[in-house]
Amino acid sequence: MARNLTGLKIRSFRRKAGLTQSALADRVGISASYLNLIESNKRSAAGMLLVKLGAELGVSPSELDGLAERRLVESLEELATDPRIGGEGPRARATEDLVGRHPEWAELILGLYRAFNDQSEAVLALADRLNHDPFLGESVHRMLTSVTSVSSAAEILGSADDLAPADRERFLAIIAADGARLTQTARALLDFFDNSTMRVRSATSMEHVDAFIFQSDNYFPELETLADEYRREALALEIPPEADDTASVPARAESARFAATRVLAGRVAEEAVNTIVNAHPALPTEEARALARAALISYVAGAFLMPYERFLEAAEACRYDLDQLSRRFRVSYEQAAHRLATLRRPGAAGVRFAYMRSDASGYVTKRLPLPGLPLPRYGTACPMWPVYGAFQTPGPTARCFGELPSGDGFLFFARAVEKQSANVGHPRKLLSIMLACPAHEAENVVYGDGLDRARATIPVGTVCRLCPRTNCTHRQEAPLIA
Repeated sequence: MARNLTGLKIRSFRRKAGLTQSALADRVGISASYLNLIESNKRSAAGMLLVKLGAELGVSPSELDGLAERRLVESLEELATDPRIGGEGPRARATEDLVGRHPEWAELILGLYRAFNDQSEAVLALADRLNHDPFLGESVHRMLTSVTSVSSAAEILGSADDLAPADRERFLAIIAADGARLTQTARALLDFFDNSTMRVRSATSMEHVDAFIFQSDNYFPELETLADEYRREALALEIPPEADDTASVPARAESARFAATRVLAGRVAEEAVNTIVNAHPALPTEEARALARAALISYVAGAFLMPYERFLEAAEACRYDLDQLSRRFRVSYEQAAHRLATLRRPGAAGVRFAYMRSDASGYVTKRLPLPGLPLPRYGTACPMWPVYGAFQTPGPTARCFGELPSGDGFLFFARAVEKQSANVGHPRKLLSIMLACPAHEAENVVYGDGLDRARATIPVGTVCRLCPRTNCTHRQEAPLIA
């Protein structure tokens, strides 16, 4: 997995600027050999050195940190695990070199893979529909019946010269009636195949939204300001005040309160949300923009109910205890967890959390990764993660330390929550909400209490095909990338 692409970015910008290694090294006060090591990712560049390099190259330090490129490397390595593509997969270094030297080609490869996924999903969905949809079987049966009747009546009319006029009229009426039924069935089939609700929805729209959220770091200062301004008008907002830590709010009341606030957010934030969405290059389609608008309206609703400064202060005071935060701000566990993942204001950020939401099948419905902890898009995550273990005992919080093959350590904690009451005869609808933070932040988070990192760290991976741990008892597939 990519560890640092800063050197590749520096080399790319240096070449665009027409500078040699010696010339750039002289300008920032280091040796050419040291700059060569930086560009080869054998030495790191950070702090004032990164600032100096950015100034000489005419770019901001944030453009040199390689965050977007690391995400691209992770995406390419993950798609290489798809068994439909075949082959042994590229080496990690080769992927980094491709992204560092030719990022536009890397984006093109990823785009082609997304298009391939779309077409594959379309073929599978249509094949399943053709094989199993009762409407198609009944329609074909009606067509065959009508064709047989028309054929029989026409054969009789063609071969019988001595038919009485009344009989001839009767057979002509049969042909006309069956012909009309045949036309009606054919039109129904045409409408069926032309129905937009039947077409396979593109799998890339959510990926576009995912990229949009990632590039924005899941923090939107203009929406935070807007929420603060309107929240001061408490009577207009009609949002009940925060509760004390001992208050208990039924889950249905929490959901109703958030839904009402979301309606309000849609009214007051529509213009600001549209401005953000319509201007962002990561949202090229109307479907992606519509999904992003919905996500940002929920973001505003969360900011209304959990004002940034007060929520951060409360979170730090209770050491990010989601139950306490839920009670105090009268929100659900899921809403409080998602708000924690947005506390990324420069100069006033909380602990940085990765956020992941999954249903019981392993389908990831929301994701926000962290550097060093990529979250899967094209497959299920490592089964050792608590996001899956939480389904075994809904309600309590599952937690553990985990160490990735890269050596990066994280504190994971997850809880399975019930989204709605199940109908009789139907299973409960559960979603697992997982947060993860760097292991060194565990002392600031209540969920790390009582866990002995030295003794209780679990070796985890991202997905099996990217994990080199061949002796893992939970492995489902052989590793693809060495």
